Amino acid sequence: MEALRVNFCEAPTENAVIPDVKVTIPDTYIQPNIDNEMLSNLNFRVANVAELTDVIGTIESFTDSLVDDLLRIAKLNDWPFDIRNQPPCKLYIEGDPYVLSNLGFVINMEDNSCSRGLLLIFTILWDKHLRNISASNGFGETQIAADVLACVSENIRSLGIPEYGDQILWVIRVISTRVTFYKAEIPAKYLNELERGLPQRQSVKIQRWPANNNLKAGFDLTEPNGRRSVLTALAKIRSSLLHENDD
Repeated sequence: MEALRVNFCEAPTENAVIPDVKVTIPDTYIQPNIDNEMLSNLNFRVANVAELTDVIGTIESFTDSLVDDLLRIAKLNDWPFDIRNQPPCKLYIEGDPYVLSNLGFVINMEDNSCSRGLLLIFTILWDKHLRNISASNGFGETQIAADVLACVSENIRSLGIPEYGDQILWVIRVISTRVTFYKAEIPAKYLNELERGLPQRQSVKIQRWPANNNLKAGFDLTEPNGRRSVLTALAKIRSSLLHENDD
């Protein structure tokens, strides 16, 4: 990703990634009495079925359903939002496609004010096999960078905007039961450079929350507090986009 000048960094505070707005999540969706210990006692541990993954797709199905449920609980499938499963996106440089990304989930928002250049798409990424991620690829962040740029590139081409504006994209990484949020900021000048080739001066900044980056980092969906944090963050992002769209 050095050639594309994409930089990941730890967010100094939660509000640098998650909008500072008030939302309420009912305890019905949190299930405060269900935690990691209970799930372990009931033999629901992912490790117990990991060896069967390549044969019957148990983990893939579980992860897909889990992410889809989270998005729907946060009402990210209600108008003006819609969920798209595995849409192909291409990164264009000098007008030619160079990177094809098959994203997990993309959430699009209908916006009548596209001239502002604000990108209203979420990309939901995950890696269902822990063996596929390591420090060498930034625990999946190399793939995230490519997918972010492909998603932005595809979105701009579909809008047909004559002049670029600064773009914002939220990303969710799900590794096993751990969830991390990212906020990517793509300057208009960066997009203009891509029209002429690889960027030479401009760069993309992607902030991460929780700030740490490793296999055990992120909000844990097996714990009530982790589920509350994830659903609250999704609801806050949704609310901020709706308010932005009304302005």
